[in-house]
Amino acid sequence: MKFTIGLLAALLILTGCSTNQKLDTATAGPTLLWTDHFNAISAIKHWQSNAKIAIKVDSKTQTAKMLWQQNNDQFNIEFSGPFGQGGFSLRGDNNSVVLNIAKEAPIKGAKTSKILRERLGWEIPVENAKYWLLGIPSPLTKSRATLKDERLTALIQDGWNISYPKYKKVGNHYLPTRIVISKDKLNFLIVIYQWNTQLDATQS
Repeated sequence: MKFTIGLLAALLILTGCSTNQKLDTATAGPTLLWTDHFNAISAIKHWQSNAKIAIKVDSKTQTAKMLWQQNNDQFNIEFSGPFGQGGFSLRGDNNSVVLNIAKEAPIKGAKTSKILRERLGWEIPVENAKYWLLGIPSPLTKSRATLKDERLTALIQDGWNISYPKYKKVGNHYLPTRIVISKDKLNFLIVIYQWNTQLDATQS
């Protein structure tokens, strides 16, 4: 209960700050460090993150646990907890996605954002977010970023604002452990408490 309250409080504070950050790669520091970091993180193709997530839509906030497994372009994302209503999952790749909710027929489509928005009232672009979770921009569209040392501190992409208040070292690399993602009246706070970048391809 204390963790949930803290998560919600942090969401309110961080979303208030994240929308005001100025993005300017010209003052980012050594480009070579960022290039090396970006290339190294981009090479991670099989990974898993265990996280707590708080979602604020307008004035309503919900929390849940999130397990995200990525195997190249294939993903499996499982949500459990209060807003999960018994749990639901997203499974798919760059071409199609299936939303599975307990006691309901699977919902299939081409874009995660459209399915989530129509069924759950909120959205997140998984196609981009699989890069954002690792702390790098998606290569699919243009982006603007602020860097500190070799890592992202803020990112704007496709109308989304992403900020990175905290990282930790995982193996030889630094990966995010706290991420704020926002767009219009939709805000996410993701607190990642476990990373596995040595995931066997057969596990996901």
